[in-house]
Amino acid sequence: MWKKVKTVSGKKRKIFLPAMLAFSIFVIGILATNVSAQDVSNYPPIVQKIADKFNLNVTEVQQVFDQDRDERRADRYAQFAEDLNDLVTEGKLTETQKEAILDKHEEMQDKMEEFKTLSHEERHEKMQALREEFKSWAESQGIDLSVIGPFGHGFMRGFHKGYMMAP
Repeated sequence: MWKKVKTVSGKKRKIFLPAMLAFSIFVIGILATNVSAQDVSNYPPIVQKIADKFNLNVTEVQQVFDQDRDERRADRYAQFAEDLNDLVTEGKLTETQKEAILDKHEEMQDKMEEFKTLSHEERHEKMQALREEFKSWAESQGIDLSVIGPFGHGFMRGFHKGYMMAP
C-alpha cells in the first residue's frame, strides 16, 4: 500500500532550494514593485518627491496641496464675483446676468474636473467644446462677452489683454 517516494539527491537539493528561494524573492519583488507603483501613481510627481525627500506621509502632503488649491480657487472665485459686482454697479451687467454667470461658472468648473483624467488631446478638445458652449450660452443670455473678458481666447487663463479671466 505504501509507495516508496523518491527523494531528491543531496546535489540536486543544494541547487534546487536556492534556485526556488531566488525565484520566490524575484516574484515577490516584482509584485511588491507593482503594488507600490499603483499606490504612488495616484499622486502627482511633486507630491511624491516631497514626501520622499522629507520622509512624510504622501497622503498628508497631498492634503496640503489640495487645501492650498481649494483656497486659491476660492480667492479667485471671490475676485471674479467682485469684478462682476463692479460690472453690475457700472450698469454693464444686470444682477440676473451676474447670477447666471456665477451659476454657469460653477457648472463649468464641475465639467472641467471631469477632464482631469483625459489625455492632453482629449482635454484640449473638451475645453474647446466647453468654450463654444459658453459662447453660445452667453449669447442666449444676452451677455456681451467683451464686457466680462475675452472668454473665447485664453478662457480661464489669467490676464489677457487687460482682462482678468474667471478662475
